[in-house]
Amino acid sequence: MEHLITGFLLMAGAVAIHLVGGLAAILWLRRWTVAESRHPAARALLVLVGLFATLLLLHLMQVSLWAVLYWWRIGWDFNTALYFSTTTYATIGYGDVVPPAEWRLVAVMEGLTGVLMLGWSSALVFAIVVRLIEPAAGTPSRSDARVP
Repeated sequence: MEHLITGFLLMAGAVAIHLVGGLAAILWLRRWTVAESRHPAARALLVLVGLFATLLLLHLMQVSLWAVLYWWRIGWDFNTALYFSTTTYATIGYGDVVPPAEWRLVAVMEGLTGVLMLGWSSALVFAIVVRLIEPAAGTPSRSDARVP
């Protein structure tokens, strides 16, 4: 039971990292795009590069959170813990590093958390790309659309 509680706490930590970091990125992007509107293609490129860099950093922070657990509780060296955490979070799962039996459900929880966080990032990228291409496509933004 202790391991499941630990897994849920780490999942909550991952959600908090993603939420706070994602909101900060959106606020920064919103402020920056308003200030820089003269070159829409360059702006879109910079927005997406900044967004991808931010999301990558957020995911690395989350992977590192899980890796610290494996390092601390299982006793792996940090490189092995980080490697295992990364392959588990991204659901690659090479299988060359396997946790002890009592930690396997925690690893499953990390994989499920990774799927959800990567999906959340994909949704955020999609939403921002839609906002970036709306003016070029001549479509009204959702804030301009009226509901009949």
